[in-house]
Amino acid sequence: MASAETFPEIREAVRRLCAGFPGEYWREKDRERAYPAEFVRALTESGFLSVLIPEA
Repeated sequence: MASAETFPEIREAVRRLCAGFPGEYWREKDRERAYPAEFVRALTESGFLSVLIPEA
């Protein structure tokens, strides 16, 4: 298994994406008991959500 430091460009890209969803975004979703659709859309559009889908 590769260490987290092997992919600094991925870590930075995810950090930038997450910066667009600050604490207030998550507190609002929690208050409203709402699904974080905007965050999931951003993950999907950036290609990071597909990382969860096995190749096989």
